[in-house]
Amino acid sequence: MLLAWSLFELKNLLRNKMTVVMIFYPLILGAIGRYLIVNGIVQEQALAFTAMLLAILMGQLYGAMAGFSLLDDRDDQVLASIRISPVPLNRYIWFKVGFAYCFALAAGYFIIWFSGAIPLSRGDILLVAALSALQTPITAFLVNAFADNKVEGFVAMKASGFLLFLPIGGFFFLDAREWLFAIAPLHWAAKAVQHAILQPLIEAGQVRMNLGFYQYIIIGLVYNLLLVAATYHLFRRKNEL
Repeated sequence: MLLAWSLFELKNLLRNKMTVVMIFYPLILGAIGRYLIVNGIVQEQALAFTAMLLAILMGQLYGAMAGFSLLDDRDDQVLASIRISPVPLNRYIWFKVGFAYCFALAAGYFIIWFSGAIPLSRGDILLVAALSALQTPITAFLVNAFADNKVEGFVAMKASGFLLFLPIGGFFFLDAREWLFAIAPLHWAAKAVQHAILQPLIEAGQVRMNLGFYQYIIIGLVYNLLLVAATYHLFRRKNEL
């Protein structure tokens, strides 16, 4: 069943030109980053900051994709049909969101790994990508909790996109002021990446951060999972699941 759903979902994605672009978008960005580093066109720290932004953006992009896919299913009465079928509706919804999450995870991982802009091991890259990709279900459920159609969905997506500015603001503070931006789901992945970038200066005692790399990751995972549960609850109430 999962294989059939996966093939059907992939077919739907490839049928839409916008989602096709989103699938290949990370490959292009990673290749550009690699080219810039190899040829020394931009400074390494500046490119690392850009790679961080692009990597955490993937969760938002694929979350919007999943959110609009669910809106399409609501408009086409797909959810109503599944509700009276033997297949649990919740399982179908989590499959669609999980499918988009896997894309966001792979995209975030590829951008950081292939560009080589951020000094992280492959395991740590996976942790950062897994954390940032949790924005996918948060965005998808938020869009469907506050929207009844694609127009309202677009407004909800733009409103949730405002949270992307907070990790950027938090990037400029290493003291207690960073916690002013910690409400943003992506704050924790951004600070973990910043810790990796500043690791040589931290080891030399020239820079201090409030938490370590894995502390940002662990707290971020817990916080984001709580947000996933909260937004899913809003989604269920809105759609009377």
